[in-house]
Amino acid sequence: MAVERVASLGRPKLGHRIFRALSGEYFWFYLLLLPSVVILLGVVIIPMLYALKMSLGNTSVVVIGGHGSVQSTFVGLANYVALMQNPAFWQALRETLYFWVVSIGLELTVGIGMALVLNQKFWGQKVVRVLVFIPWAVPTVVNAMLWGMILNGNDYGVLNDLLLRLHWIRTPVVWLTPTPVFQGVPWLSHSLGALGSNLAMNAIIVGDEWKTLPIVAILVLAGLQMVPAEYYEAARVEGASWVSQFFRITLPLVGPILTVVLILRTMQLLRAFTLVYTLEGYGLPLLSISAYQQAFSFGAFGPGSATAFIIGMIALVIAYFYIKRLYREVL
Repeated sequence: MAVERVASLGRPKLGHRIFRALSGEYFWFYLLLLPSVVILLGVVIIPMLYALKMSLGNTSVVVIGGHGSVQSTFVGLANYVALMQNPAFWQALRETLYFWVVSIGLELTVGIGMALVLNQKFWGQKVVRVLVFIPWAVPTVVNAMLWGMILNGNDYGVLNDLLLRLHWIRTPVVWLTPTPVFQGVPWLSHSLGALGSNLAMNAIIVGDEWKTLPIVAILVLAGLQMVPAEYYEAARVEGASWVSQFFRITLPLVGPILTVVLILRTMQLLRAFTLVYTLEGYGLPLLSISAYQQAFSFGAFGPGSATAFIIGMIALVIAYFYIKRLYREVL
C-alpha cells in the first residue's frame, strides 16, 4: 500500500504529461499539424456533427421579416424509420448500388488492362501515358457538359450523328432517358431493370468512367512498377503462363493499391452528384440526388441529412470489408 502511494505521488499529473509531450522533441511536429487539425475540425468534423443533429430532428428554415432562423425539434430515429418505409428510398438505394457495382467492375477490368498495356515498353510510351491521364484533369462540370453534347438526343449530338452516318441507327436515340435496355429480350430487360439498369444510367456510367479510368490505371501502373522483374523471370523459367503469372504474382502484389483505389472510388461513387445532376437533374434518383432534393428543394433537412448519413454508413461498411480483406492477405 505504501509503495503504491509513493508511486502515485511520483507519477506526473495528466496535464504535466501532456505539456511534456507537446513541448518535447515533437513540439514542431504538433505545431505544424495544428492548422490541419483546425481546418479538419471546421470543415469536416463540426459540419458532420451538425448534420447528424439535423438527421435526428425535424429541422426547417423559417424566414420572418427578411431574417432566417433554423428551427429544429428532436425526433430521434424517426427520419431514418420514415426512409426505410419509403419505396422511393429503396429504389434510390438499388440504383446507387447498381451504379457502384458496374462502375467498380469496369474500373477493375479496364483499369487493370490499361495499366498492363502502359507497363509494357513501346515507342512513345511516355507520351501515351500523358495522353491517357488527360481526362482526369478535366473538371467534373466540364466533363458533364462534354458528355451532355455527346449524348444529346437530337441528330446534332455527337454520338447520334456518328451512328447515323454509320447507318447503325435510323432515328436519333435519346440516351439520357431512363428507358429499359434490351427491350427486344423481355426477360433480360426486366431483370436488368429490377437491378436499377436503364439507358440513362448506363450512359452516365460511361461518362464517369471516361474521366476516372485514367487515375485508376495510373495508380495500378505505379503498383506494377514496384513488382520485382525477378518474380516474372522465375515464373517463366518454371513454365508458368501469363494468366498464372497475373493471378499468382501481379494481382496479389498490387492488392494494396487496388484496396486504396476501391475505397476511394467507392466513396466517390456512392456520393456521385455533379455529373448525374448536370445531365439528369432529379431524373436519376440516386441516394446523393435524393439527399440534395430533400434538403434543398423540399426544405426537409432532417430526411436529407439522414440520407447522407446512410450513404456514409454504407461506404464505411464496404471500406471495412476491403481493409479486412487486405489485412487477411498481408498476414
